Amino acid sequence: MVENVAPGIKEGLSDGDYCLASGVLFVGGALRGAIYDLNTNKVFSINETARQVLTGLTEDKDGFWTKLEDLGLATRDKLPQKSTLPELLQKPELQFVWFEIVSDDCNESCVHCYADSLPPTRRRTGVRPLEDDSKQLNKRKKLTTNEWKKLINDTYSLNCKRGQFIGGEPFLFKGDHGEGVLDLAEYAKETGFEFIEIFTNGTLLTPAKVARIKSLGINIAVSLYSRDPDVHDKITHTPGSHKKTMAALQMLKATGVPTRVEIVLMRPNEKSVDETQAFVKEMGFSHRPPDVLRSKGRGDNLALVPSKEAVVRYGLMTAPSFTVDKETLSRYLSGHSCLLGKITITDTGDVLPCIFSRNLVVGNVQDSLLQKIVAGQKLEVVWKSTKDNVLVCRDCEYRYVCFDCRPMSEGVNQGRGEYLSAPYPRCTYNPYTGEWAKGVWRVDEKEKPYYDESLQPIIQAMLTKGGDY
Repeated sequence: MVENVAPGIKEGLSDGDYCLASGVLFVGGALRGAIYDLNTNKVFSINETARQVLTGLTEDKDGFWTKLEDLGLATRDKLPQKSTLPELLQKPELQFVWFEIVSDDCNESCVHCYADSLPPTRRRTGVRPLEDDSKQLNKRKKLTTNEWKKLINDTYSLNCKRGQFIGGEPFLFKGDHGEGVLDLAEYAKETGFEFIEIFTNGTLLTPAKVARIKSLGINIAVSLYSRDPDVHDKITHTPGSHKKTMAALQMLKATGVPTRVEIVLMRPNEKSVDETQAFVKEMGFSHRPPDVLRSKGRGDNLALVPSKEAVVRYGLMTAPSFTVDKETLSRYLSGHSCLLGKITITDTGDVLPCIFSRNLVVGNVQDSLLQKIVAGQKLEVVWKSTKDNVLVCRDCEYRYVCFDCRPMSEGVNQGRGEYLSAPYPRCTYNPYTGEWAKGVWRVDEKEKPYYDESLQPIIQAMLTKGGDY
């Protein structure tokens, strides 16, 4: 069972005198290898010779096993050791849901919107291409408030207790009798959800709404594209949006609502990213590194693609910085590092494996029970897909401790390569040479992976100058 799930990970390797200690695992790559130590959470890189010694392909002339013993990674204890791998394997189950309660309505018109959302007035005036209008006509009916409540119950019955309300702009949601997103969030909390977050642009927040958010114990995520008002408003195509978003952030901070701020890196805001990050940090909000633009919806626009310098600085992994723990390793061995256990439900009932995977519909709740969709083969294939299925990654010794994003891989490669197999575009490691920071992986017109070294001068300049050009 273990071999089928993770054929490249081994435990208990031995040369007759030594064996790997309990909780110490070996993963082989195309050239080198790695040792995962669950006892210290460290990941050790080993060269080609050491890999061959561990796997019994060559004699241990340099005392490699002794060095491993000194590090606590090997032992001479010949007592039978309990296998770690079987207990790491998870049965896939629903863990998180994006409730996209407003899929195509927003009070902003962001240039990069993955959902292609626009204000209703903009749609009526024909700003959208005619082809999009025809799609609009063919859409299913929107889910009612009661249907959303049923889905919240169905989700909870599957033992899922974490979710996010998103759009579009979720504060534009109007239920059958005037209910808003906070009413759905309150219902989810009453149902038993432990974590509820609302992802918003913040422009529709009021003191009364913020007070209610605080009382309900709800988290908020806010999009902020730049500290510079002009840059932010140009991205949203909404004059005055920056002022409103900043006012919302001030209210959230003053009220003590758990808030995180998300920055999407794209060409229009790349020069103000550092300033924006500094502001977010100063305000004390939770945040992550800038999220590089995904080529989805209106984001599929070459004019929005960040410069090569910005991509290198903010979006590439140029050196190994891996750690390992049982929870993360268990997830990465059992399925996809990000997609496992997650779904999106749109306001017309489509179920997607990711908020960004707009074309990968695995079912519709207006046709089938959510329980049946979650247990279905279409979703199972996505959930159980590890990096053993990804080109290049499957030959890398870090594949069970390295994150992955399928929508980003698909977008960067412009549709070349299959959804589950396109190489991860943020990694600069070449497992066939054992070298870092000389290029990135892409697929060519024949959907074959190749190591694109065109970014190497920029990468080296960044590493040499510490990020300044």
